[in-house]
Amino acid sequence: MDKNLKSTANKVFVLAAIIAVFSLHSPLQTSTAQEASQPDDLVKREGWQLVQENCTECHSTQIITQNSGTREVWKSRILWMQETQGLGELEATLEATILDYLAENYGQKTASRRPALPAHLLPANPNSTAN
Repeated sequence: MDKNLKSTANKVFVLAAIIAVFSLHSPLQTSTAQEASQPDDLVKREGWQLVQENCTECHSTQIITQNSGTREVWKSRILWMQETQGLGELEATLEATILDYLAENYGQKTASRRPALPAHLLPANPNSTAN
């Protein structure tokens, strides 16, 4: 094998090995912003086990992780589940812990969609009669 070709092949191999090691064990990798290992996993903070035990009897954690709300919004969802879905009465401290967890970790988002474009940036409406 040509000396230059062998040197290039060795460099490529070393570079590939370095990339592989860093992609598996990089100290720069952190858990997600919500400290969940999967998108539908619950944030591992105080109260998560109670939410897991009580809420996933009827639905997946994905229902929780895709939603957000204030404590009052989460309370209204629990009331709706009790009134329409057969969820039983929760003991007061259990409900309070669940609500605290949900409001803290899946709190109200400031916005879930981008704002509308200003009118001057919109394309002309081809169906408009005004010109």
